[in-house]
Amino acid sequence: MEPWEQIDLCWRAPEPADAFATWLADRSTVTHDHLVGVAEVGRDETGALVARASAPAGLPLPAALDRIGAPTVGVAVTLTLPLLELARLADAGAVLLGRAGVDDVLVDDAGAVVLVDRPPGTTDRIGPGLVPGTEALVLAVRAVWDRVDPRETCRNAIDQACTDARRDGGAALLALERRIRAAAPPRPVRWDPPPMTFTFALDAGGGTSSGGGPPPRSAAPGASDSALGRLLEAGRELLRSGLLIGSHRIGVRGLVTGLVVVIGVVVAGSWGAG
Repeated sequence: MEPWEQIDLCWRAPEPADAFATWLADRSTVTHDHLVGVAEVGRDETGALVARASAPAGLPLPAALDRIGAPTVGVAVTLTLPLLELARLADAGAVLLGRAGVDDVLVDDAGAVVLVDRPPGTTDRIGPGLVPGTEALVLAVRAVWDRVDPRETCRNAIDQACTDARRDGGAALLALERRIRAAAPPRPVRWDPPPMTFTFALDAGGGTSSGGGPPPRSAAPGASDSALGRLLEAGRELLRSGLLIGSHRIGVRGLVTGLVVVIGVVVAGSWGAG
C-alpha cells in the first residue's frame, strides 16, 4: 500500500472493555480536523466490538520531516500549533485520547497534521513506543523543533518548554503554545509529494515505467534533428491533434472515414460507367 492512499483502520475488543466503550462514545461525538474519527461501529462474527476509522492519506511525522528537510521556524509553527491545541483539549478533559507514538502523527501533502491514537482495550499493537496521547503530542512537537536550525534564537526556550510540558502538562502546555506562537508567523509547508508508482513518459518512447523499474529509454542524441525524427514527431502531432484544414482540425478517424467514403464513391461510379 502506498503511503498516500487512504488507510482503513479497524480496532477490535475481543473482551468487554469499558475503556474502549468510553473512548468510542467520546470519539463518536467529537469532530476535530487534526484527530482521527470513528466511521463505523459494529460487531464481528465472534460478537467482538469493532470500530472502523479512516486515517487520512499522509506520511508518519518522522518520514515527512525527512522529506521536508530542516523546517524553517514558520513551518515548524504551522506543524506544531495544531498538535498543541489538541494536547490542551485533552489535558483539560475535553477530548479523550488513547495511546500513541510519534509515528501515529500523520502529515498530508498540504502540511496538515492528524493524530491517529490507539483506543484502550483493543488488540491493536502495544509497545514501548506508545505513550498517553497528550504526551505523544508533545513528543511530536519536540520532534519537529529538533529539526529546526539550532542557531535560531527561539530553539533553547522551546526545547525547555517542551520538557516542562511533557512533565507537568496544564499551565506548561499553555506556556509552550505561547512560546511557539511568538516564535514566528505560520508559514505554509512546501515539499515534494512521494513519487508515483508509475511514471508516464509520453515523449520518451511513449512507454511507461514503474517506480522500481529501469528508466524509459530516451531518443538517441540528434534524432530529433534528423529527417526521420522530424517525420516521427509530425506523425505523433497528427495523431494527437489531427490535420489542420482551414480554421478547423479534423481528427485522424474523420480523415480515414472520409477517405473510405470517397474511394467507395469512385469505385461505384467506375463500375456503373463500365
